[in-house]
Amino acid sequence: MNMDFFRLINNLANKNVVMDKIMIFFSKDVPYIFMAITAIVFFVGIINKKDEYRKIAFNTFLITLINLIISFIIGNIYYVNRPFVNNKVNLLMTHPADASFPSDHATGTMSIALGLRRYNKMLSIILMVLSLIVGFSRIYVGHHYPLDIIGAYIIVAITGHIYDLKLRDKVNRLYDVVEKKIVAIRL
Repeated sequence: MNMDFFRLINNLANKNVVMDKIMIFFSKDVPYIFMAITAIVFFVGIINKKDEYRKIAFNTFLITLINLIISFIIGNIYYVNRPFVNNKVNLLMTHPADASFPSDHATGTMSIALGLRRYNKMLSIILMVLSLIVGFSRIYVGHHYPLDIIGAYIIVAITGHIYDLKLRDKVNRLYDVVEKKIVAIRL
């Protein structure tokens, strides 16, 4: 069934040059935009002297890092070849033949989208939709199976929930202490 859904999406590739370029852009470049938005939120916090914005950006960075580490560990424990390794696919861009499950692009973009929900709910919703398009594009270009994307989103939802329950307040308190020490050193 995973392969059937993969074929359904990946067979859309190489039919429309414009759509192919859009999917390549989402697959390759849009994750960098997510990172830039997180950095912008942090710098807006500095400029506007809003420690809450800086904490949100820092927590978003941290949960994204945690999720990517979890993704790396899972990919090494439960190794799944990428679709193009053993199958004839519409491969729109080259990619190393490393672990397919779970998708790092889906993990990173959804981590940022959910992490920034405390900053601006509308921005978070827009980023979630863009993350879903990134996930779709990873299948479209031939790099991932649908379950690689779905698995990434499930991991992000679970770890994000646990992070909010167990770590966010502790990280915020630690952030306050470290930031005060850094400011004291600079003065």
